Amino acid sequence: MPTDADKAANARWLRLAPIKIGLLGSEWKSFRREVDMAFEEGIERGLLDRRYEIIWEESAGLPQDTAQDGIAAYNRLCDAGCLVVLGANYTDAAIPLVEETEKRKIPIISMCGTDQFHGEYCFRVGNGDVGDEPALIASWLPNEGHGSIAVIAPASPIGEEYFFFLRQECRRQGILIKSVETITTAVRDLPEVLARARAANADALVWCGYGGLFVSDQVRKALTEINWDPPRIVTTAFMQYIFGFDHFEGWVGIDQWCPENPRMHLFHQRFVERFKEDPRAWPNAIPCLTYDMAAIAVEGIHRAPILTGTGIKKGIERIRYLPAVTGGPNTHIAGGPWDHQMFKGDWLHYGRVRNGKLEFAGLFKASDAY
Repeated sequence: MPTDADKAANARWLRLAPIKIGLLGSEWKSFRREVDMAFEEGIERGLLDRRYEIIWEESAGLPQDTAQDGIAAYNRLCDAGCLVVLGANYTDAAIPLVEETEKRKIPIISMCGTDQFHGEYCFRVGNGDVGDEPALIASWLPNEGHGSIAVIAPASPIGEEYFFFLRQECRRQGILIKSVETITTAVRDLPEVLARARAANADALVWCGYGGLFVSDQVRKALTEINWDPPRIVTTAFMQYIFGFDHFEGWVGIDQWCPENPRMHLFHQRFVERFKEDPRAWPNAIPCLTYDMAAIAVEGIHRAPILTGTGIKKGIERIRYLPAVTGGPNTHIAGGPWDHQMFKGDWLHYGRVRNGKLEFAGLFKASDAY
């Protein structure tokens, strides 16, 4: 039976206005439960001393809509009283918001991977990183005995950034780039493009860019059509396997779901206990990543010197060695003034799809001695 103290505490809880949290992007429709779980656990652990309210804007802007749509949606979240926003998770959506965050001073926590999402109120919990991933790819190649590559490099902001870093890492590792094929998501002759890449007679195929052509199954069908089964590796576009593991059959990719991370298994256990089913398309990295993003918001609120956008920004910057659900066993979350790439440690590693199933393919291993 509740005591008088319990009743007083509950009355105070209901009297306090809730903290408003913004979600920016259509993908939150599929991963809202992970956000709620992080906030509910924050309340249960005593990290939050008041209720929370989620406000969702479906359009984050590019690439599906316009940059102006994303800016307008972010401003509506700010006007509604949100103190932190989760989203703008695509690189194309995130870049146009940098300048706006400086004006509104409401932090955004995004899973985009671009260096161009850099500002005082911009925080990244990357679903990959356009600089780090090419470094992992360039180390995987010689470790697997491959000294030359053919590259598919989509014409997009992220494709250009990926290729810059890939060329840099290949030059350092002494890997020969034998051919580069530039495509768009509207490519109609993908079998011909891949046939030209095959004609370069490289040791391996590297795909640098988004995964839309994988999701639509065009890549698998094109490789089958030209009867080509090369050693091949793809960026974190690999994690689009949530739309079908068979679409990535035979590919190694940069992943963030690691069975060697005990916190991932604990997250899964708690999720099933709470919701009576697996996260969407389990096993995959996105539920883990979503939970970590929301947990950062909770910890930022807990550490904030004052409940304003600027206060929560400072709270996020004060996080140190927060264990992560995403990535390898040594992945942790930490920030600092102007250190807004929040994942530290072995947060990126290798996965493989074989026989329609996801396999862990190892943590990063340097290809030379330092």
